Amino acid sequence: MYCKLVNHSVDIVKLYIFNPENDLALADGTGAYSAPPAAMRIANDLSTLPLWYGGTDGNVYLPTPWHREYHDTLAKLFPLASPYTKERLDNVTAVSPWGWSMQLHRRLKHLGLDISSMPTEDEINVIRSLSNRKSSIKILSGFKMRGVDTPENPLYFTNPDDVASYVNTHERCVIKAPWSGSGKGIMWGKGKVERPLEQFYKGIIKRQGGVVCENFLDAVIEFAMEFHYESGNVSFAGYSLFTTSNAAYSGNIIATDSDIENFLTSYISKVSLLSVKENLSVILKELLAGSNYRGYLGVDMMIYNDKGNIRLNPCMELNLRMNMGMVSRLFYDSYVLPGKVGRYNVSFYKNKGEALAVHEKMKQEHLLRLCDGRIESGYLSLAPVTSETSYIAYVIIEEEKSVSALYLFK
Repeated sequence: MYCKLVNHSVDIVKLYIFNPENDLALADGTGAYSAPPAAMRIANDLSTLPLWYGGTDGNVYLPTPWHREYHDTLAKLFPLASPYTKERLDNVTAVSPWGWSMQLHRRLKHLGLDISSMPTEDEINVIRSLSNRKSSIKILSGFKMRGVDTPENPLYFTNPDDVASYVNTHERCVIKAPWSGSGKGIMWGKGKVERPLEQFYKGIIKRQGGVVCENFLDAVIEFAMEFHYESGNVSFAGYSLFTTSNAAYSGNIIATDSDIENFLTSYISKVSLLSVKENLSVILKELLAGSNYRGYLGVDMMIYNDKGNIRLNPCMELNLRMNMGMVSRLFYDSYVLPGKVGRYNVSFYKNKGEALAVHEKMKQEHLLRLCDGRIESGYLSLAPVTSETSYIAYVIIEEEKSVSALYLFK
């Protein structure tokens, strides 16, 4: 996420863009990258998401008439960002995408965006380097230097023989591509190298230069700490308590930060959690110094079971971009009645009309109730749903439910 103001003599037009194919574009590394149809489908279906976090002075690129109709309908209930309908971006003075890549830089330049409104190519290459999963090694090393308890450090290998040796000496391990989409670019080793795993890491090394190898951890709770970085300043932006399915993001439990913190500290001490937050702010400031990155970022963490002992891994992964956990955090803080608890989910439906049927069913089963302009209970889709929709993002605010009940019985 990046925001740069360029001309104070004209009206400022802040444009938000949802480009979730960003991780794949970073993996490619060139401006010529072309995203696969599945990635473009989620970008199209959920293009309205920035309406919910762009602020009322923001503008959001909406690709179709039904996306704009959705905005007009929901804007009667909630304060939203405005739709941006121009074909070219000549009048845009600040831009804030989901994430930055050379592919997006080229695309926006082609659409007429003033190049001074974007990070330079060198700055994007720095963002790409920091987005490499091996940044987790640097972050964990920073924790170790500060005396914070951490698990065995991941290792980065560029030689397939080193990967094979790692797999053969670990009963269970995880092999990760340096850059990949959510839940992709990951395979598990089980004490010996089998042909599919060997083909996987050799292919990744050939295309991306190396792989990250780490010991498998028995997850109990998965969450993230969200931050905002600009001009050398790191500020804590909230907790993200998320759920996954087959290593891919599936949704968040949304609640106040204090409720999520109370839930987390029922597993680990509050002193440990706050120590991680404090140290991580310093580590991130050092890591990002000189990068000119601006915007939100998330650090995924895991509370895990280590032979009966409950421990915390303070860095599974760095997401140097906007992310779904931050969307759910900002949505909750702006649009949900404080103290309420619910779910934010992103779901995929393969068959035509299936998403629409689910959408209509949930609207009837979870009637939306508002109080003082905020959601008290019920279901709300954060994007339009039609018979052509494959991906839906939605919230369900539950009545008389706790964070623990929602997370443990997800």
